[in-house]
Amino acid sequence: MNIAIVIFVKTPGISPLKTRLAATVGQEKAEDFYRLSLKSITSTLKEIDITPYWAVGEIQGLNDPLWNQFNIMHTGEGNLGDRQNHVYNELLKTFEAVFLIGGDAPQLSQSIIEEAISQLKSHDYVIGPATDGGYYLLGGRKEISTTVWSGTPWSHERTRETLISKLDSTPYQLESLTDVDTESDLEMMLSEMPFDINANQQKLKNWIKHL
Repeated sequence: MNIAIVIFVKTPGISPLKTRLAATVGQEKAEDFYRLSLKSITSTLKEIDITPYWAVGEIQGLNDPLWNQFNIMHTGEGNLGDRQNHVYNELLKTFEAVFLIGGDAPQLSQSIIEEAISQLKSHDYVIGPATDGGYYLLGGRKEISTTVWSGTPWSHERTRETLISKLDSTPYQLESLTDVDTESDLEMMLSEMPFDINANQQKLKNWIKHL
């Protein structure tokens, strides 16, 4: 299948990053984590036959050198649902399927993404549950109605549950992973690192051990 995978990101120095993590480790270390996380995800995606995009939250951040490895698009404006709606349905005009992920699950593995790709052959949608009630991956091969996005509460413990209930068919569910929002999430995330860890994931592990 011709598939796009979109990483939703914010640009360091323009938007606040990982504010809950920064509250305990400081803004500089929170930004260090974010950059290391993005490098881990970049390394993983380069090993897969899939077309990666950065979905950048700020128009003025589109030319930042941090985004020079993949295709770039603006998320559009509005809340997280509005932005996902725009990116997903826009790219579905060009690709057979689209995956949406964030930049804060660096333990995401090649095998999980390949499983998601495989399951789209028999499911309209796939979803990767996050332990906080959201999701770290959402993919599909059908348009998702604007009413689904607008009717879902974002950054809520019932985000994933509500979204699934509004889709027109039940998505295949991948294994659960931890999105890193707080310092306490770091150890859980480390326990979920893949066996075949890439070099940037190893660098992130070492960084956390010395935090």
